[in-house]
Order: sequence, then structure tokens, then C-alpha cells
Amino acid sequence: MLYTIYQVTNLLNSKIYIGKHQTTNPDDSYYGSGVALKKSIAKHGKDNFKKAVLFVFQTEEEMNAKETELITEEFVARSDTYNMGVGGEGGAHFKGKSHSAETVERIKQSLGSDENKQKLIEAGRKAGSLSKGRKLSATARQNMSDAQRKAISDETKKKISESLKKFNEENPGHLKGLVKRKRKPLSEETKEKLRQIQLKRWQNKRLVA
Repeated sequence: MLYTIYQVTNLLNSKIYIGKHQTTNPDDSYYGSGVALKKSIAKHGKDNFKKAVLFVFQTEEEMNAKETELITEEFVARSDTYNMGVGGEGGAHFKGKSHSAETVERIKQSLGSDENKQKLIEAGRKAGSLSKGRKLSATARQNMSDAQRKAISDETKKKISESLKKFNEENPGHLKGLVKRKRKPLSEETKEKLRQIQLKRWQNKRLVA
């Protein structure tokens, strides 16, 4: 038996659900029992949702601990999640409990293992392939964009800003070269596209690291 933490994403609005699942096949068709999630799947259809396995553990205790770490009160309060209760052994009754030093160390080792890192990479690739070739309406694309911007915390924005600043310092002729080729000032739309390109590069570096 394997103990997994997975994420289900609504492809129409980028709203997510994080859950846990005991299974012999991490890639099975189980999407979760959350009330809000099930209602949304019934409304939009399962084809408009994708599932990615984030972590695989050998024990239920490790799985519950990771769920507790991910599904906090702040996470549940977000407008872009389907989760309705904090994580840990099925709900809020786990709040206030703690794990032994031995368990914490075992969880850290499990999370940092090459196997789990590879699982994350494979999950990301699989999630991308599921949506490849799918045509979304202009409204759906706007909803996804809005949800992604809303999900970025102030700390993440600061890291992105610092990373972009460092990139521009290391590549001083980057934007100037583009301006020279265009022979005209960059429009706001073009500037936004350049920022998105830099953001994707930064995100790809984090995934590889």
C-alpha cells in the first residue's frame, strides 16, 4: 500500500484541491471526496480537471503529516481552493497535535529523497500533457490568469522581483537589444509579455532545482 498526497486542478479557473489517498496505484482515477470539489466536477465535467500526485509515502503517518503541513487554515481560507477543512487525519481534530523527533526526521528524509523529487517532475510533465492541445475560451484563459496572479504571495512576488533584477543585471543588453530591433518604444503589452517570459524562466529554474 502507498500513501499519496495529490492535487486536483480545475482547468477552467485554476481552482485547486489537495487531498490524500491510500492506494496501490498512485495514478488511479480517484479525485477526492471533498464536497465542494465533487459539486464542481459534477458542474464542469471531469474532463475539465487534472490530477497530479505530489508526494508518495510508505506510511500513513507521513502522509497525514504532509497533509497537515499543506492544508492550513490560511490555505482553506483562500478563494482558489476547494478544501473546506485543515489537513491531518481527516480534519480539524488533528490541530494541536505534534509528531516525535524521529517521525519528523523520517518525514524530512522522505520529502527530500530523489524518488519524491523525480515524482514531482513526472507529475508536472503529466499535468502539462493532460492540457496539451486543449482549447480554452477567452474567458477561461482570463480566469486562469486571474487565479494565478491571486495565488502569488507577497513573499513570492519579492523573490520574483529579485530574480528578474538579477537576470537584467547579468544580461544588461537584453531589453536594450529588443528595443533596438523594434526601433520603437515597447508597448505595455510587449513589456508584459517580456515579464511573463522572465517569470516562466524563473519558475523553470525552481522546478529543475
